[in-house]
Amino acid sequence: MMQLYWATTEDHSEDWFIVASSAKEAARLHASMEGFDTDEATAEHVIDIPLDIVTEKGWPEEGLLEALGATIIDSGFARVVEIAGRKFSEGLLESTIRSLDDDVFESLGRERVNGTIKDDREH
Repeated sequence: MMQLYWATTEDHSEDWFIVASSAKEAARLHASMEGFDTDEATAEHVIDIPLDIVTEKGWPEEGLLEALGATIIDSGFARVVEIAGRKFSEGLLESTIRSLDDDVFESLGRERVNGTIKDDREH
């Protein structure tokens, strides 16, 4: 039986949903697909995938998440998903990189090509 897992690393820079048949397999796939050592990832069971929903191991498409009852709150660079009574935010590193890239483009007098919103807070 396939299951949906939430796979994480200690720094949470590349947390993502992943489809696998066990938590161990999900953690291993996540580590491999994101370039981490095998022992750097963990996976937590989120929801079972019904047998009538056919899917592949790996990162799920939004359609699968929606078929499992998820609500896509934000599908930007850091997708926010509510499923099984919890909210998850994926890909925070990707979002940060795109925002920093846009800051550089803007400093060069160009538009924010990634469409991110400038963070004007004091650091």
